[in-house]
Amino acid sequence: MELDDKECGLLRFLTACGTGYRMLMVECCEYLPHLRQMFPAAELWCAVADREKAYALADEENDGRLDDVHWVFTDYLSEQLPLEKEFFDYILAEDGLSQAGNPQDIASGLGLYLKPTGYLLLSFANIRYWRVLENLMDGHFYHVCTRAFARDEFTKLMAASFYKDVSFLPVEGRKPPEGLVARLESAGFQNIDNDLLAEAWLVQAAKSTPEIMELKRMYTPAVRQQLAVLLRRLEYGIRLDGEGRGNLSLMWQLCRENFIFPAYLAAFIKEMTVHTNSLLWSLSAWQASPRSEQQEFWGELLEEMQDAYLDRQDFQVVAAWQQGCPEPLFSQPEPDLGGIKISAGTRIAFITCVNRPELYAEALLYMKQLRLPDGMEAEFIPVTGAESMCSGYNQGMAKTSAAYKVYVHQDALIVNKNFVFDLLKIFAADDVGIVGMIGARKLPASGVWWDAMRTYGRVLHACEPECVVETACMEPVGDWLGMEALDGLLLATAVDVPWREDLFDGWHFYDVSMCKEMQRRGYKAVVPRQDSFWCIHCPKEKPLAAEYKTYQRRFLREYGHELEPEI
Repeated sequence: MELDDKECGLLRFLTACGTGYRMLMVECCEYLPHLRQMFPAAELWCAVADREKAYALADEENDGRLDDVHWVFTDYLSEQLPLEKEFFDYILAEDGLSQAGNPQDIASGLGLYLKPTGYLLLSFANIRYWRVLENLMDGHFYHVCTRAFARDEFTKLMAASFYKDVSFLPVEGRKPPEGLVARLESAGFQNIDNDLLAEAWLVQAAKSTPEIMELKRMYTPAVRQQLAVLLRRLEYGIRLDGEGRGNLSLMWQLCRENFIFPAYLAAFIKEMTVHTNSLLWSLSAWQASPRSEQQEFWGELLEEMQDAYLDRQDFQVVAAWQQGCPEPLFSQPEPDLGGIKISAGTRIAFITCVNRPELYAEALLYMKQLRLPDGMEAEFIPVTGAESMCSGYNQGMAKTSAAYKVYVHQDALIVNKNFVFDLLKIFAADDVGIVGMIGARKLPASGVWWDAMRTYGRVLHACEPECVVETACMEPVGDWLGMEALDGLLLATAVDVPWREDLFDGWHFYDVSMCKEMQRRGYKAVVPRQDSFWCIHCPKEKPLAAEYKTYQRRFLREYGHELEPEI
């Protein structure tokens, strides 16, 4: 797409200003003179594979100026950019995915270099453009060497690449022949927003929604992370040192020391809290505080929360709290084993591979507050220095003779306090060997469980402090449902089967492998019905590692002949 003036192309998303943005152009350095003019204080970078092309552009269009531009000579489609992560405010990569073998890898990879408040600007050819459809009707397709996308397809691609807010602008092409669009519509091609007239789409993708972006612009990541940790403990009734006021004291101290004001806290709570009533119940201890400053802060917070929740059902919850203190909405009933007998001294072991002690310490706080049947004991086994997940889990298995074992990630929080009771009831069924939170009924031919036609289970994801995302698939009709594969964030077993460290000496496909090993021995892998989420997974979003494909091939060589894909 050629540039005619500074208002065309991806520049339509930008407003000229004197802000010192950091801006990266990826194989589209024709934008350089326009960005120089629009953003005189910006720090400009160009990443290109063709050094001669870059110098020619500088000579022809930029008066030979190279000294004020940072040049990176590399092919972004085949290797990572040698640049600092989370560095840029804007990345312009016009047609950046049109020649990518795996567009998701490229889109998510470019996102690594964006600030949390940054934007990726792209364009793509519209496969629903009337001229493309007309050519297809004539037996021609001219995108063999490049990719064309539909807008809905591209939206899903960006979501899978960890972009939370995506907007589009059309690039209108030639006027269609008389009656052609009507013919296409009668054939079933919807023309929403004149999609059939757009030769291409311009895209602005942000790593956060506008609401989350505003939260990120204030306070440091460390402060926001600590705020999320404390609010989550209060929401789920996780006590510190045997009582809950310790978390309240830490939260008040954090707000006071960092000048966190009630309106900001109310907006933060709205974005990252699921059980508003439960959080309000925990916060209500402030009302009994002898310090008037805390009581005043609490009153202002309630008022700000009511304003923040105007567009949600939780508005009524907050309004009720201003009149008194209702019972907490998120209350877990006293557990019941339903007649299942547990022998005295029965143990359950929680095994975790640990390389970040601060994450494990938080997960351990939640695990230690799970309810246990009378006579049952829990033990907690961290494994450090593991060479692989399978190796670490085998080490953990060898350290305990517990009848039940829970293999759980260091960044997974078990918030269902009746988790052990619920687990034991599932294991009471015949031939259940392993339980997970989410998985696939049948694996596809790729062996990647989330590509399956039918996925079941649910997990809360808190990949950034400011929000949670509900990953909810289909739910079992009964108490549980058999799966072919389970995700490895949490896997509980009732039988000991060795983890295949002979094949999986890294950090991928260990979970799906274990499910297949269980099935080879006649045991079921199952997902429970969760009326409320049992776990919160707190990983950092990142593209799949390069070695993922290696372990995928190993998995298919070992188990591919056993798969019966539905698609």
